[in-house]
Amino acid sequence: MPQILNDLVHHSSAWYGKDLKADTSWIVHLAPRHLEELAAAIKQATAKGLGVGTLTRETFPLPTLAPQLRSWLEEVNTGRGFIVVRGLPVEKYSDDEVFLAFWGMGLHLGKAVTQNPKGDVLGHVYDHGRTYGNIDVRGYETSAHLPFHTDSGDVVGLLCLRPGKSGGLSSVVSAVTIHNEILKRHPKYLAPLYRGFRYIRREAALTDSPVTPHRVPVFGAKDGLVSVRLVRNQINAAVTKTGVPLEPIEKAALDLFDELAQNPDIHLDMDLQKGDIQFCNNYVALHSRTSYVDHPEIERRRHMVRLWLTMDKRRPVAPGFAPHDGYGAKDRIELALQTG
Repeated sequence: MPQILNDLVHHSSAWYGKDLKADTSWIVHLAPRHLEELAAAIKQATAKGLGVGTLTRETFPLPTLAPQLRSWLEEVNTGRGFIVVRGLPVEKYSDDEVFLAFWGMGLHLGKAVTQNPKGDVLGHVYDHGRTYGNIDVRGYETSAHLPFHTDSGDVVGLLCLRPGKSGGLSSVVSAVTIHNEILKRHPKYLAPLYRGFRYIRREAALTDSPVTPHRVPVFGAKDGLVSVRLVRNQINAAVTKTGVPLEPIEKAALDLFDELAQNPDIHLDMDLQKGDIQFCNNYVALHSRTSYVDHPEIERRRHMVRLWLTMDKRRPVAPGFAPHDGYGAKDRIELALQTG
């Protein structure tokens, strides 16, 4: 049995949404000099015929913005666990130039990891007209509500290229706060969450090995730090596939986790606007999205661009709690679980 942290965590990552609604410290702004550097870097890269995958930090120089971005990311990595960077003038650029800018900023923050078996490192989140819930459908390919979950990079970056007509609120919640609340309310529920659950192996769901052979822990603790990994839909799908129901205490623990995450006093909703970039630490926060209604015109439809980044300095995690390394090697694909 993994070691359970039985002390309340008093840290800036243990926040409540109700306290942040009137606090805008989690929103930072690009300065005019930063925008000038981005414009120059885009122009230089375009002139050299460079694009996503061929850019380097050296060929996309950001003399003052790069240090500022890394400073902001410290709050994501070791502080509150998320920020929103505001002010990228996406309307001034073509979509490809925006992708270039986002990718170039990411180069100065960490290493991009793959988001699917095809090896995509820059994800495009929009409605493909597919049905949410089908085993071969990724959540980001629909306009449906996405429950709180973690992705498989140390940090997920989400750029709003275009918002939808209505809905599509982005929500974040502190996993550390949820851990604290479970410890206060029902500490016996921590044991099954630390032990973990089997997950559907999405890409192998129709094979002879449709679920993970081992349990994937929801919580892990090391050096007083709590880390999280949770995709409830993948757990539910594994139960359906195997026909082995959750134990009553396991279901109760997951239900309480969901109830706490959905509590409006605990999570924080935000309406990402054109040019906003949200960065979220997948070890200390989960994210969600409400359903949305799109514009009828294709060129106006909701479109988010996504990066999964690993950091140079990795978070210490407990034995058995694998780091978030994207899809990575094929033999570790079951550890790269996500809804979107």
